[in-house]
Amino acid sequence: MQPRALAPCSRTAPHARRRARCLPASLLLWLAMSTVSAGCVTDAAQRGRAAREQAPPPLDLTGEAPWPAPYADDPLWRRAASGGDFERARLAQGESAAGLLAALALGGSLGRTALGALPYARDRGEVIARLCELALGPSAPTSSWLLEALLEAAAHAPRSEEWVDPASEARCAAALRQLAERRGESPEDRDRALGTVSALNRR
Repeated sequence: MQPRALAPCSRTAPHARRRARCLPASLLLWLAMSTVSAGCVTDAAQRGRAAREQAPPPLDLTGEAPWPAPYADDPLWRRAASGGDFERARLAQGESAAGLLAALALGGSLGRTALGALPYARDRGEVIARLCELALGPSAPTSSWLLEALLEAAAHAPRSEEWVDPASEARCAAALRQLAERRGESPEDRDRALGTVSALNRR
């Protein structure tokens, strides 16, 4: 037999039955609101956990994973990986800064090759905001390499009004100030971060 649901008390109900089978309306309302609140908190916690699980790992440029296509069979990329400044400059001429950044985001030795070519890309100022995002998450030495590239791009990239994004650069500068104040950051990385902030303020 199914138990009867509790109902708000009525002044017309017999005294014994009211004590046995009913609750005050205010208590029922409190129980209902508590159940809804608990459900909301549980849902929010689950969504937060799912977001963390789906977040990509920080960029790592120290690995030596095999290159994916089409980079693995591209002689321009292969020469830049094993060559010097001339080969890296040729790669930068053949790829836009956005193309180099796409390879950089894949990490490993491919990412290092792209990062080495980035200073030679004339449009590298266009990717400062994205490069800033990549530089804030990893640990050393990847973070140091990215901060060095970010400082070079902010300080020396040709300036074009169509590339400048004041809102993104302001967010980047604020994040770099926080990075410079974090414990555990090396003095060199603090100098790179603050140097980039100064360069952005002059753009």
